[in-house]
Amino acid sequence: MHKTILPKFTDAVKTFRDVNGNSTLTADFMEAVEKYQTTLNSAIVHLRDYDHTYGTISDMQHRMLNRHNGRITERIQHLYMRIAVAIHLQDIASVLNTYELLSTRHITLDAFISAGTGTTGPMISTSYSIALFNSHIHDMYDAIARTVFAVRRGGTASIAAQKMPCSGRNVHCQHKDCNIGLWTLMKFLDGAIAFTRHHEDLRTDIVNIAVEAWHLDVRALIDFNNMHQHELADHKSLTTTICIPDIFMNRVDENEEWSMFCPSHVDDLFNLSGPYFDQAYRRHESGTTPCIKIQARELWHAILRSIILTGGPSIIFKDNVNGKSNFADTSPACHSDLRTGMIDPLAEEDELYPRNHTSIALPLFVTRDGLFDFEKLHEITKEAVYLLNKALDASMPQLLVRLDRNRDFRSIGVGIHGLADVFVAMRMPYESLEAAELNVQIAETMYHAALEGSWELAMIHGPYTNFPESPLANGILQFDFWDAKPMDRYDWPGLRDRIRATGVRNATLISIGPGSGGYLSSGFTDTTEPLPSNVLEGEIICPWLVEDLSILGIWDDDIRANIVSAKGSIQHIATVPANIKAIYRTAWEIDPKSTLKMALGRAPFVCNSQSISFHLDSPNIETLGDLLMRAWSSGLKSGLHSVHSRFPEHRASVSSYEDADDSDREMSFDDVVVSSNSP
Repeated sequence: MHKTILPKFTDAVKTFRDVNGNSTLTADFMEAVEKYQTTLNSAIVHLRDYDHTYGTISDMQHRMLNRHNGRITERIQHLYMRIAVAIHLQDIASVLNTYELLSTRHITLDAFISAGTGTTGPMISTSYSIALFNSHIHDMYDAIARTVFAVRRGGTASIAAQKMPCSGRNVHCQHKDCNIGLWTLMKFLDGAIAFTRHHEDLRTDIVNIAVEAWHLDVRALIDFNNMHQHELADHKSLTTTICIPDIFMNRVDENEEWSMFCPSHVDDLFNLSGPYFDQAYRRHESGTTPCIKIQARELWHAILRSIILTGGPSIIFKDNVNGKSNFADTSPACHSDLRTGMIDPLAEEDELYPRNHTSIALPLFVTRDGLFDFEKLHEITKEAVYLLNKALDASMPQLLVRLDRNRDFRSIGVGIHGLADVFVAMRMPYESLEAAELNVQIAETMYHAALEGSWELAMIHGPYTNFPESPLANGILQFDFWDAKPMDRYDWPGLRDRIRATGVRNATLISIGPGSGGYLSSGFTDTTEPLPSNVLEGEIICPWLVEDLSILGIWDDDIRANIVSAKGSIQHIATVPANIKAIYRTAWEIDPKSTLKMALGRAPFVCNSQSISFHLDSPNIETLGDLLMRAWSSGLKSGLHSVHSRFPEHRASVSSYEDADDSDREMSFDDVVVSSNSP
């Protein structure tokens, strides 16, 4: 790239042209560039491009860097400067600060947002929430239009369908809206996204549809997952989420009946959680409300089987979320992003509000002495909060629908990636006590920094609108919901008092979830997951491992070939010492319960939620069910984002739907029930 692309940032921005030769960058962006062109050009440090691996450079060339007439026209450092200018415009000090954070890889943004930032097309926000309230054809078209609006601009969309009436044929519903149902919506939406992708370069996994476990059309959601398993694996557009209340999990555990309703008949259930939900639910099922009754384990096993087969749906535990939520003054939070890392209350009708999140590269805080720099992490986390708030403000004028809800909450998500790399660098096995302690210390540091940064912004701009009704206004912090005691590193009582007096700018701040590809530009592992393998793309062995084996004098071509043939494992190699094997144990060799323990350790300092994925060689209903039961009973808000399996032949087979008629398609739980004695 350096041989063919001019070094000046101002030269690179001139290449952003459409087919007619017109600039595709916004007028405000170009005005800022022209005013500060000398400063911007001199701030670029092109040598930092060499900090990236070949794989990350290739990924950035494919997904982030600008092209004109098929040729890449900007360098990596130009991309970082473009993002900084787009967010801050003529605030040159903030532009240069954000450039440094991105250029040094301390902070990464979503890949597709990075690609379009500063242009007249994609927006700065990462994901958007949409609620669908009924199945009128006009409202369905409107929801799909808002969804396409979001994804065409580089974002993702999550649709809350909890209030959407089910298909009328299920319970002989006489409600005027009971005529389309969730199945038709999903087919309709899948087709709209496929059509859009045909004309534009869109990511996969761009739209999520969520319903609650009592919704009668939850069966259609499961059915859709199963039927599209092969298509979804190669060209996935839709993902799904089921929001599960405590009463359902209790009935699974006790092997009791479960009642399923059309939202048209139970319009109070989605506005309730906890004991209020339980009371209303029991009243509906014992009264005259039309419903279908099945064994709770039948639905539970259908969900588990679909997860094993397709990797989804994701699972959210409704009462765990709302029992520890800062949205106590609103309707229950059960509307997540695609990866269950951010969970918010339902959007209002006709509303499209953005969620902004970024990810911090943890390995960059490991010092040369093998220590972790918590002070630097605290500083960078606050910078991330400032950046996301500025990005949120910058995205507002680009939206064409009302944003009252988002202006109230201003939810942002500061996440992390590279935790497994940190453990390797500090010589800690993933399952060790030292790693567990560091995991908690990192989460606590980030939560304190994020709260402090948001409080500082509230001192300048005021708190978010609904702050006075929130638990934070009463001095209740996230770890108070968990009865957890923070360490003495920070002045929590002082911060609590300052927040109670002044407020914070954002309702939620910390969100742990996959980074939509942005983490790839850093070269580190995704989010908090263990090492996926010791073999990287292109059969390159993990550099840390190569260094350790070289020091031991056992690195050679034979051991390299041995590692590659074992799909990245070193556990079978006799010459490798036990302590090295422990450090480089992969996600496939680590007990998934350890992943849950890590998530539980962080949980008191994650004020939104965290995405949890399991790596299971041979997933089955008993194993997966046990993991999710543990997640729920431990109080985790998100039970599951996805299940990864290396061996598809171990996945359960499902009935062929190829010749079935879509109009008569309905889930048969008889096909998915396994031992009724297993929760």
